Amino acid sequence: MAYKVIVADGSPSLQKAVELALPAPEFTIFPFSDGLEAINAIAGLRPDAILAGLSLPTKDGYEVAGFARSQEGGRQIALFFVRGAFEPLDLRKVSEVDHDGIIVKPFDGESLADLVREAIDRKKELPSLPEEPVVEEVVEPEKPPESIPAAGPAVLGYPGELEEKIRAIVREEIRNNRGELEQLASEVVSAEFKKMLVEELKGIDTRKI
Repeated sequence: MAYKVIVADGSPSLQKAVELALPAPEFTIFPFSDGLEAINAIAGLRPDAILAGLSLPTKDGYEVAGFARSQEGGRQIALFFVRGAFEPLDLRKVSEVDHDGIIVKPFDGESLADLVREAIDRKKELPSLPEEPVVEEVVEPEKPPESIPAAGPAVLGYPGELEEKIRAIVREEIRNNRGELEQLASEVVSAEFKKMLVEELKGIDTRKI
């Protein structure tokens, strides 16, 4: 049976590129240019995978992805976000949805096929457990969303951005604690100097002074 893949993206060229990368009979592609249309089709199609563009009319890709995960059996859907090379990415919204990767356009067709196929097969091995209820209220994280662990979903063209953001956070922490580090270093040096002075005094024969 062919894998059913929903492609929710406003670009006809992107939809065509996915159809070429994921050909029949292994895959059946269901393209949608409107986010709400894609959402309405999810329950009936029960797709194996969803490729959701970030910018869509009516409902954006984040909303499409969140709705898919909230449905019965939503954990078994291989879910990817699709973005342009210079398209802004809302890391807070991305972190709120359990996704399998971020695909950056343009992409290599063979790599895309391998990525989607592997994700679908992995999802099918998950146990069918009751889905958690969707929580409408969003709780802001204590730290910026840039602190998302690097060991997350597979990403095409994404790790470089995440690594740079993590490096920036580490540099900021070092700058904020520089004064404490310098004070600690000073105390350590003073302690070592006192120890050395005591050792020197022990070796002096005061009777010869």
